[in-house]
Amino acid sequence: MQMQRRYSTTMVVACKRRPRPRPSDSYDHVSLLQSHPDARRLAQIHSHVVTSGLERAASWPPASSRATPRWAALAWRSRARCSTARPTGTPSSGTSCSRATRGPDRHTRDRPSRWSRACARAPGRPRPLGTCTFVVKACAAAGDDDDDAGRAGRAVHALAVGAGFDLDAFVANALVAFYARLGDVAAARKVFDVAAAKDVVSWNSMIAGYAQNGRSDEAVALLRSMARRGATCRPDLVTLVAVLPACAASAAVREGLWAHSYAVKNAFRVDDGALASGLIAMYAACGRLDTARAVFDRAPCRSQAVYSSMIQAYGSHGHGVEALDLFHLMLANGVTPDGVCFVSVLSACAHGGLVDDGLRVFDTMGDHGVEKRQVHYACVVDQLGRAGQLTQALGVVESMPFQPGKDVWGALLGACRLHDDMELAERAAERLLVLDPGNAGRYAALAQMYDDAGRWDDASRVRRLMRDRGANKPLASSIVEGHMDAVF
Repeated sequence: MQMQRRYSTTMVVACKRRPRPRPSDSYDHVSLLQSHPDARRLAQIHSHVVTSGLERAASWPPASSRATPRWAALAWRSRARCSTARPTGTPSSGTSCSRATRGPDRHTRDRPSRWSRACARAPGRPRPLGTCTFVVKACAAAGDDDDDAGRAGRAVHALAVGAGFDLDAFVANALVAFYARLGDVAAARKVFDVAAAKDVVSWNSMIAGYAQNGRSDEAVALLRSMARRGATCRPDLVTLVAVLPACAASAAVREGLWAHSYAVKNAFRVDDGALASGLIAMYAACGRLDTARAVFDRAPCRSQAVYSSMIQAYGSHGHGVEALDLFHLMLANGVTPDGVCFVSVLSACAHGGLVDDGLRVFDTMGDHGVEKRQVHYACVVDQLGRAGQLTQALGVVESMPFQPGKDVWGALLGACRLHDDMELAERAAERLLVLDPGNAGRYAALAQMYDDAGRWDDASRVRRLMRDRGANKPLASSIVEGHMDAVF
């Protein structure tokens, strides 16, 4: 008894001497766990977090669950699962369990389905609110090409409705993002409308869903509705980043100017990479190239995304020399380009007629560790085709290390139409009608070439084939912005 009391006293003294960790200490470890590139160092940091008890300092989310995605990205799957372990009888965290289902090994497609079945079959157990949220997020992360994940997400939605969770803000936000990821914007809007309490995340999810699915007008209209709510739900930095691509797509310069001024008035970091690149793209799409350059010049920390946006802005306005100079300045400042940046540079060279410069840039992609993909070869074919070098363009197509896709053959068909090369156009169109049968523009281009050559029967045959396959060309429209918007 005396030994037991002494042991208890020692434990109490040890607990009293042990300093209570501050929440900031835990989040500092979380930052290290997310950013440290070395897996061995990462393991040491995580073991220190667990043994020192820092994972309990931050109430939500646990530090160990923050480590799980990073470990999965490093292919330490077995250790990542260990980080979600709990003593026997202790309920596991929904965050850790759901994040352990995500990782680079996307061939295990049955994870979201397995989680939804587990939620449905749990006899006599209440389904936790957090579990529904994270399972829906896991289904959305699986992508719109995974039918099993789509069915599992809808099944979890049905379970949430039955349990009364569908009106909760957290579940509704996850469902909005899930349906938007699947491209079902109508279902996402229904979930958004019936949500009992909409917070800023709800509005951001719906605006981003509209913008990502090409519904730019609806995204801008929803931003106006959000702004009219006043202090009840104020836009934040994420709102501006989500709506700026929609403003650029619809040339909504008034909303774009409002977003810029709102960011300045609320002391948002305009030099943030995502916000600066969005502003540059918006101003360039609205024809204000000088303002886009002013935003670029005022950004103190120019990331790769900021450079790419400015290069693309120059290319879209036909300033190929300025785009190429900015690309060289980017390399001189030590910023590493990625595949998107090379697409912007190659497209700018194509529109500016800089064929030799574009080919040199294309040849240096391997030096920067960037893999050449279909879109890069399409840009090179477009460069050569615009310059009338159709033979060289065909040589690039035939020398590709993989099968040319619809973008490559489409660039070649456009060049053939520009220079009236009927023989090569028929060869490109033969591939395109197989690779891209639903694109009405391919049929229209070939039919127009037949009309110009006086081959009326062939032109009628192509148009009849387009109708039989249900390929309809969308109607063109023009937007006039003023006191009253009008679409013609």
